Amino acid sequence: MTDISRKDRLRFRLSQLSRQAGAHLPELGLGGLLTAGGTVLLLQEKLIERVTEWLPVWLLVILIVSLPVVAGWLTHFVRSRRKAPPPTIFQRLPFPDRIDGLVGRDAEVQQVKERAKERGIVVVQGAMGMGTSSVATLATWDLTADARKQRYADLRGPDRDHAETPLSVAQRVLRTLDRPPGAIQEPEDATAQVIDALTGTDRVLLLDNVSTWSQIAWLPPRVPGAHIVVAGTFTDELPQHIEPIQLGPLAPGAGQSLLARHIGDERVTRDPKALGLLVDACLGSPLEIVRIGRWLARNPGVALQSLVDDLRNLSVVKTLDFVLNLSIRQLRPTAKQLFVLLASLPIAEVDHRAAAALLGVPSAADAIGELADLGLVENVRMTRVRVTGAFPSGTPGPPPSPKDAAAWRRLVEHFADEADSFAALLPGEEARAWFAIEDRVLLEVLAHGSPAPKTARALARIADGLETWFRLEQRHEDRLRAAEALAEAARALRDEHVQATAELRQCAILLTWGDPTTARQHFNRAARLRVRVESWPAELHLEHAAILLAAGDEFTAVESALVRYGQALSGGDLAGHSLRLINVAALLLRKGQTLDGDGRDPEARRLYADARAVLFESLDLATRADDDGAAAHAQELLALAHHYLGLRFDARSNLKEAERLYAETADEIGRARCLVQRAGVLLEEPDHRPEEVVALLAEAEPRLPPTGVSTALAHLHLARLRAGSAAEHRDAGLAALSPWDGIAEPRQVRELRTSLSEL
Repeated sequence: MTDISRKDRLRFRLSQLSRQAGAHLPELGLGGLLTAGGTVLLLQEKLIERVTEWLPVWLLVILIVSLPVVAGWLTHFVRSRRKAPPPTIFQRLPFPDRIDGLVGRDAEVQQVKERAKERGIVVVQGAMGMGTSSVATLATWDLTADARKQRYADLRGPDRDHAETPLSVAQRVLRTLDRPPGAIQEPEDATAQVIDALTGTDRVLLLDNVSTWSQIAWLPPRVPGAHIVVAGTFTDELPQHIEPIQLGPLAPGAGQSLLARHIGDERVTRDPKALGLLVDACLGSPLEIVRIGRWLARNPGVALQSLVDDLRNLSVVKTLDFVLNLSIRQLRPTAKQLFVLLASLPIAEVDHRAAAALLGVPSAADAIGELADLGLVENVRMTRVRVTGAFPSGTPGPPPSPKDAAAWRRLVEHFADEADSFAALLPGEEARAWFAIEDRVLLEVLAHGSPAPKTARALARIADGLETWFRLEQRHEDRLRAAEALAEAARALRDEHVQATAELRQCAILLTWGDPTTARQHFNRAARLRVRVESWPAELHLEHAAILLAAGDEFTAVESALVRYGQALSGGDLAGHSLRLINVAALLLRKGQTLDGDGRDPEARRLYADARAVLFESLDLATRADDDGAAAHAQELLALAHHYLGLRFDARSNLKEAERLYAETADEIGRARCLVQRAGVLLEEPDHRPEEVVALLAEAEPRLPPTGVSTALAHLHLARLRAGSAAEHRDAGLAALSPWDGIAEPRQVRELRTSLSEL
């Protein structure tokens, strides 16, 4: 009999009494409740009488006054101590399950654990199919079984032929560590954030399926109080200071044990010599041993020796192809069709619902199960399926059929429906989880070189979903990549409407990056698709106004474009009208700056006041539309207006609110602009501390785009404050203004260029 502690017995009795009391509670009725309440009131009255007899009146007065204050303070203290940790904003993958019974890798697992305690980064390297992921996962479980301290990132991308870029890998790692992936522009920017997120946490970060060292070369060499384990194939050279744990073929005994586990002891006893020959034919690859073992398990009538005889005269490559083709030949038609479709896809993996869409059936679970039983596919990252391929020369079977185009069209429409649904749920947790896994797959779908006919609108819906997701994460390079891919696909499919949308999107992104020249090129392409100005969509007028404002001081043309934009908007589009007013205010502020520089101060102040009134109206519309991005932009411009009007307290308040809103929407570029403005305000105060200004600019500079007015202004301030690196910041500031080289430029750009050149 199991011994139960007294504590467990008491807990059981109390829970039993609680359940019994709850079951009999309705029997008390209203009378029972009134009786209990009356008893409490009587006891309370008697207690008050006793207290008033014991204590003097003056002390009672002090208690009456002080008790509510003390009670409120205690309540606040308790609630603050019990405050739940904020939910993770950036969805991460769950850690893989523990792998029990790993055959022949005990020594390597022990090596990983020992090196993790001695060194900063532990690398597990091996060819595909050698079990690098399994060894690293098991070692990580032994290093920490606490799920709260496990962090996992799968760096294997959806493209079969190209590895994920270092920037993409860095963004994926940051999301795993609950850091905003859009906060970096170069992989090296993530190094400090990884150190900050891991130091002293006793966490283990496992980076799985790494293809090249260049993907993770930006990682810190050591993080105090944490471990980093890396597993992959590594097609390039490793640095000299890295000593990888190399996984080679399984030892013959371990390979035979692994194969025997699948085919049973009876068949092993019947022909032990053939067992060893089969393991030799698999070259010690655990993946191939499992594959041949599963095939033999499904064919109990096949003698081991007969299979050895078939393989004896074949080359290594043909041996592996032979086993693969044996498995394919036994598949039922649906499973065989799914395998051929999966093997011919330009994307390496899809989820189970997408696999069903490929087949055009409600569910592909049975077909996937059949393929998985034979080791032809593997389930990765929860409900995703990927064709197993340890050897690139392995052929999946028959060539693609003419039905592939229809299957691809079904897949594109499936992804379009999914992207629509989940984009509407952002920034919800479920939608974040879906996009975090699927965003690279969706990009590959958009960039497919030969889009299927009649898929332009579905591709546009996928791009719309990605635009919403990438804007939320402030991943502007991926926004641009998605828009470029959509434009190419629309051009190939001759859909001018979708192409115009994609060109306008590229225009807007490039304006955010401070590149008006290239933005103008995309605007012109979109405009050529719609010759008549009256037929332009509202977005085209808005981008036209933004380009004119960024490329010079043609105020009349900007005003005309904004009027046309307002006419193209529907009356109920509060967010659109808020954007229109923000641009009107920017125009007024620009006019005021021009007049201010010409000595016409009263006229300039009137324009600043008008811009202030317009921005308050825009802020009200943005609040009613629940558009935090527009509200943040309005607050940012309000700070400028108040600064020009000499209302510094209001300007600081607006900047603080704009920073808060930008932080909530994860807009690091917007927040960086606010930091530059704060630095500029501080510089105008006579008693400012230079180190405080430098700290603000140092925080803003890596978050700003490579070009643009804010970037140039930040480098101008830093050049004046850091005499030792003035030349470096001067050159960087002038480079930030390079998009205006050779074209008309606003007055503020000319003044910035002059100030930088004079340093």
